[in-house]
Amino acid sequence: MLSTIQTVLLCAGSFITSSLVCPPNPTVLQDDGVIIILPPRSNDTGLKKVPDAAHPYMPPGPTDQRGPCPALNTLANHGYLPRSGIVTIQNIMDATREGFNMDHDLSAFLAGFALLARGNAKYNLLSIGGVDKRVPSLPAQVDGDCPPGGIAKHGRFEGDVSMTRQDAALGDDRNFQDSLFDQFLTFIGQYGDNSTVTGPHSLVNLRVMQEFKYQRFIDDQKRNPALSFHASRVASSYNEAAFILKFFANGTDETLSVPSLGSIFRNQTFTPNWWRRASPGNLSLITSTASMINSVNTLFYIPPGENKGGKYMPDPPFYGCDPAYYDFVTNNLPYTYAMIANGTDIFAQNVRTLLKAIATPFKCPEVPPNGPKDPSNNCGSSLTNRI
Repeated sequence: MLSTIQTVLLCAGSFITSSLVCPPNPTVLQDDGVIIILPPRSNDTGLKKVPDAAHPYMPPGPTDQRGPCPALNTLANHGYLPRSGIVTIQNIMDATREGFNMDHDLSAFLAGFALLARGNAKYNLLSIGGVDKRVPSLPAQVDGDCPPGGIAKHGRFEGDVSMTRQDAALGDDRNFQDSLFDQFLTFIGQYGDNSTVTGPHSLVNLRVMQEFKYQRFIDDQKRNPALSFHASRVASSYNEAAFILKFFANGTDETLSVPSLGSIFRNQTFTPNWWRRASPGNLSLITSTASMINSVNTLFYIPPGENKGGKYMPDPPFYGCDPAYYDFVTNNLPYTYAMIANGTDIFAQNVRTLLKAIATPFKCPEVPPNGPKDPSNNCGSSLTNRI
């Protein structure tokens, strides 16, 4: 249920549906925030046909936010997420479980990091697209003068070497790129498995992901002098490929066909007769699959690093609990959260809740955020913002 402040903020943004009753002439209320309480684990974790009758496809309206994540876009188009694209952490956790059977702790980590990185953790609001006035800005002393960028804003959550979006330095990093998806299809046609239903070379497999992801890196490394591919981004990039293999596959036979892939990527809807996976997919499933795609002892392996002077420079070795977790929190979340977490108000409680949610699936001791605030010269709008 939305709090009073969330209702007022959404109404002020002209997000009005049959399920939202707006007060006349709403004004932004002053309160202490919205307490974040993570939903409990669900017992509804088996094979299920998606979507059901209660979640028909509807294309996004002119003020609805959509962004670089095809899974979240699809869930919003079917109403598993609010169709506005303005969401809470509970919305994301419930929707990813219902739509894809994502494990509780994995979804809490992903949603919690997105909320701290590109949303408003005080009021528990996040845009799955770009900047939106329905997600109020945090005080400047928390994360600089820029408004929360939504997950479409480059850096922290969105990054380089995406499968179907350009690097921010090269072009459109928010919207689906047909040319990149066509390259993906070419690799499936060359390395994919055969199917008696969808035809020869029509099933996505591990080899397809190895070849395509490696080529995407090679292309972007050559073209993007500002390429940033540190540990958290390597994890996100290859976990993206693992997510596609494990969550986009039809749960009835655990195969991912070209029609199913195209339905979610191109049309942002579930393909007919699609079933979610039969058991919850957790972080271990995703990271183990990602490690097979970016396997250390193969020609496909790409270590964390960045471009410097036109050359890719690997990062020094990391000897802590988990390099991706450390990079996510220490280098990507502003240092101010570490100070806020020591407080006693609702905002402080929310920050502590979210930092714990991020650490939990990694089984690492919590580390404090120590990244920079968003620079004032980085307020540029995400492409096609809806405000």
